[in-house]
Amino acid sequence: MSLNSDQYELILENWVHEFEENPHYTQELNNSTLPVKAHSRQFLTQIIDLLKHDDIHHLKQTTVKPVFDTWHSIIQNQLSAGLTTKETALMIYALKTSLSKLSDQSSTINTTDRETLSTILDILGMLIFEMYTLEKEKLISKQNNQIQYLQNNSTIKKSKLIGNSPAICAVYQAIGLVLENDITVLLQGESGTGKDIVAQTIHDNSKRSAKPYIAINCGAIPRELVESELFGHEKGSFTSADAQKIGKFELADGGTLFLDEIGELPLETQVKLLRAIQNKEIERVGGTGVIPINVRIIAATNQRLKQLVDAKQFRLDLYYRLNVFPISIPALRDRKQDILQLATHFLAVYAAQNQLPATALTDEAQQYLLNHSFEGNVRELENMIQRALIIAQGHPITSTILALEPGKLDVAEAPVMALPASLSNQQPLQSLAEVEKNAITDALTIKKGNIQQVAKALGISRTTLYNKIEKYGINI
Repeated sequence: MSLNSDQYELILENWVHEFEENPHYTQELNNSTLPVKAHSRQFLTQIIDLLKHDDIHHLKQTTVKPVFDTWHSIIQNQLSAGLTTKETALMIYALKTSLSKLSDQSSTINTTDRETLSTILDILGMLIFEMYTLEKEKLISKQNNQIQYLQNNSTIKKSKLIGNSPAICAVYQAIGLVLENDITVLLQGESGTGKDIVAQTIHDNSKRSAKPYIAINCGAIPRELVESELFGHEKGSFTSADAQKIGKFELADGGTLFLDEIGELPLETQVKLLRAIQNKEIERVGGTGVIPINVRIIAATNQRLKQLVDAKQFRLDLYYRLNVFPISIPALRDRKQDILQLATHFLAVYAAQNQLPATALTDEAQQYLLNHSFEGNVRELENMIQRALIIAQGHPITSTILALEPGKLDVAEAPVMALPASLSNQQPLQSLAEVEKNAITDALTIKKGNIQQVAKALGISRTTLYNKIEKYGINI
């Protein structure tokens, strides 16, 4: 039996017309661009090619249906018993092999039954092995996505905590208690205290260290994209979704997901996050099925979540789901014993990074650091050391250099200090407001208007950046 070209085209035309005109199909597919338009011809050709096989003409639904019903039942029973798809396929093939030996043994099973049973096992084996192949392909795809993400996000640092003050030693002890388990951790502390480094330290020293560590800043993502970033989306799920995207939960599968600035998460997304943590499964935006996940959650906030709960800005049930093992990260003013050790570390790191001569802090510079009130905590200290290295150019770093804010200090009124000759011929100084406005404008140009990157480069929050843009009337 075969179809001529006219018959083939007639079937194809009616098929496409059915998808385009039947309200049931167009409604179910949300009036999107139907796959049948692009793939119907190839699809139909593959099906018609079955007619070339002589045995296919004896195929009946009543014959196939009992086999498929048995296949579904076997899969459900095997999975509930904890057996994998691969193990089920191997069991079927082993049974098939054992049946072939019956022909050499005395048996009450007649030849017809034995051959029919063998055929059924062949079909079941093919179906289950196809399932195994698909599962393996999905696993490989997920692993490839994880590898690609890690390769494209080289900013992930495997830093270690520095210091031996009592305050930071208490943090070490708390970290030690969570390394051998997957308990959810909530890191609380002021901005710049190093919550991200604590999260990385927990991951690097845990049993999940060989798996991905994925970090996401919940406050740096537009509200309409947060759900897609966390859970991923299917192609065509919204206007700009021109391809499938794997979310951070899937990328972190087997490893750790660090949710920074969790207090900034929109309420509507908090509901889905709670469900994902509770059920250990997610659903992509526009997806139709759930995806199991195995992720260790570490959340961080510089806000008091309980106050947000009282203000109805954070869900109480999510708060208690995250606040399983809270760790408070001390402010730098509460660990002054670590200041000089941190400063020495940053001197070495950024001298090498910027290819500058190694230098040291003078005694009075050390005293200046110990007496300084670091509102920005470790991040402020880090920025101060970087700036001082650039200004000193290999000279000893004095307290004056540490206090200098380029463009703000009036050199005529400043104490005498050792500065490079290149800085001796100063141009007329601008006001601080002018310097600040120019810095923001330049950063916006360099970062092509990316607010998140500009805020990070300038060492300020997005909120502060937006306020200054409005203050100076800068056109983004």
